[in-house]
Amino acid sequence: MLTTPWISRLVALLLLLAVMAAAYVFIADPLVAAYSETDDAIDNTRVYLRHVERLGATRPELAKQMAELDRRHVAQGYYLSGGTDALAAVALQDRLKQIIDANGGTLRSIHPLAGMDEQGFRRVTVRVQMTGAIESLFRTVYSLEAGMPLVFIENIAIQNRTAPRTSTTTDDSELTREPILTVGFDLYGYLP
Repeated sequence: MLTTPWISRLVALLLLLAVMAAAYVFIADPLVAAYSETDDAIDNTRVYLRHVERLGATRPELAKQMAELDRRHVAQGYYLSGGTDALAAVALQDRLKQIIDANGGTLRSIHPLAGMDEQGFRRVTVRVQMTGAIESLFRTVYSLEAGMPLVFIENIAIQNRTAPRTSTTTDDSELTREPILTVGFDLYGYLP
């Protein structure tokens, strides 16, 4: 076949180049690519670490601001007073009784429900049943909404019954019927 020395050397040289190219493609190139990816990952991690360190440096200042906000919110009376569910429920019941009486309603029943944790706060709930005219209900709900601490009403049920009432019109003998509402609802607020 190819017996000339130059051709044999050329074939040997080509085989050597083919082996070197295969070694580069199958061994060296994947290693270089892996090292390059690792270097990129290290650089990205360093950037992320510097970012986290900058954020960590602001933590004491943010903690101080959060403590100040918590202090202001407690001082402003957004939360129910009392350290336990029972004390907070009693304070909520007293406040509600005063508001209902002041606005012409009648408190029929009130009892506390079991407290529950919600997103870092303790929810204190009382179930209320009252009677009163529409205006009395309106003023009671407004007083609760506008007052402090912040309270919320849910599960409200209103039933209507009418009661005779003398009218203040020019004809005193005429009777009008003003609706008396029976209202049930859950009133709740939060302990910090």
